[in-house]
Amino acid sequence: ERLQPRALPRDQTPPMDAFNYLTVMVSIVVGLGLTQLLAGIGNFVQIRRRVQFYWLHTCWVVLLIALHLHMWWSLWVLRQVTDWTYGTFAYVLIGPAMLVIASHIVIPELVDGRIDVERHYYDTRTIFFGLLAATGIWAMFLEPVTGVRTFVVPFRILQAIGVSTLVACAITRNKRFHGVATLLVAVLIAVAITLTRYRLGQIDVRI
Repeated sequence: ERLQPRALPRDQTPPMDAFNYLTVMVSIVVGLGLTQLLAGIGNFVQIRRRVQFYWLHTCWVVLLIALHLHMWWSLWVLRQVTDWTYGTFAYVLIGPAMLVIASHIVIPELVDGRIDVERHYYDTRTIFFGLLAATGIWAMFLEPVTGVRTFVVPFRILQAIGVSTLVACAITRNKRFHGVATLLVAVLIAVAITLTRYRLGQIDVRI
């Protein structure tokens, strides 16, 4: 006779804490952003003969992938949160959602004929970099809002520099400035990962 699986008694059901439960939705949203970017890269490879590539746009696609990974990695610190509310959860979702929208904007629409990526980059710069700047501001307040630690910590200096740079990119069309700003943001991300996020759950500077 074939044995039928039996459900565990309620008192033996493996527990799921609030962090594991709520981050399922966050992981889905972050995954959507990465899917958007990777699918866009694949589409561009397929129609590469019709695409007029632009090096700054390529850099920002790579940086967006890095930002998605960095955000997901950094959210591990939220396991320290013990008092979750609906408002706190909604706030946590705002950052990943803005990255997903930015990922959709950065990939040009696949239209017939020649695709001018440089033109798309500067035409969408205001909303694209505006979203990234807003995401940076969200990140600055994430730890205070969730109660992980206070707002006044040295890491905020790096975040403030990054946000200011992104705001400037949203305003100006100057190509030289965008080149320097892209390099600066890449350096800031690298410094932030190396000094404050290199190990899972790390939030303090370690040299």
